Amino acid sequence: MIYSVVLIDDEPHCTESLAIQLAATGLPVQVVGKFNDAKLAVSYLASHQVDLVFLDVEMPAMTGFELLEKVSSPEFDVIFVTAYDQYAIKAFTYSAINYLLKPVDDQELGDTLQKWLVRREKVVLPQQMQLLKNYLANPAKPRTRVAVPTSDGLEFLEISDIIRCESESNYTWLHINDGAPLLVCRTLKEVEQVLQDSGFIRIHHSHLINPQYIRKFIRHDGGVIVMGDGSQLPVARTRKDRLFELFTYVQRL
Repeated sequence: MIYSVVLIDDEPHCTESLAIQLAATGLPVQVVGKFNDAKLAVSYLASHQVDLVFLDVEMPAMTGFELLEKVSSPEFDVIFVTAYDQYAIKAFTYSAINYLLKPVDDQELGDTLQKWLVRREKVVLPQQMQLLKNYLANPAKPRTRVAVPTSDGLEFLEISDIIRCESESNYTWLHINDGAPLLVCRTLKEVEQVLQDSGFIRIHHSHLINPQYIRKFIRHDGGVIVMGDGSQLPVARTRKDRLFELFTYVQRL
């Protein structure tokens, strides 16, 4: 099956170069439209069925976000293309929205497209867009919610409800307070990049924890942490200092 792709960017050289890069990946996609005018792109998307749109974030006539709002009931998936800074990149990650950085790297493009082909992530949901906009409007504000991509869609979680995260190959198990574990389509490293600003710490190559749920530290070998859900997790020797630093802020009897 060949998937149809539309490219939208106000700069012609960006759509032209991206089309060449996509062809060079050898993956089953075909560029069916290249638009440098956002209004023309909206008209096309309203009357044609496409599978995937590569969408520039900042355009003079309207932003990529505004363009999506003008397309009623979109049935395509979106990969944003952005030159935004690191704070905005975290916003995309929090909202579980695919993105590529300008200038687009061939390897990153191939990897992102391959992941999309495997997962076929759903249409960008309104909740995702709201998370993204909230972050961009105030990047310094602490995050309280996160969008989590699972095998059958998205889960929107309160960050404070996440007890711990456990690696399983290229996926991660999220263990939730008063809920069943969720298998997330992200590596533990990707999850850590999102949650570290909320106080989560890596205690082992396989474990990321929310310190609020630590119940006990056992001095055995490198050390063992007992979490609120009863799990006992090993502490890597190389991570012990970071954990002890955290303990210094806890009042002792």
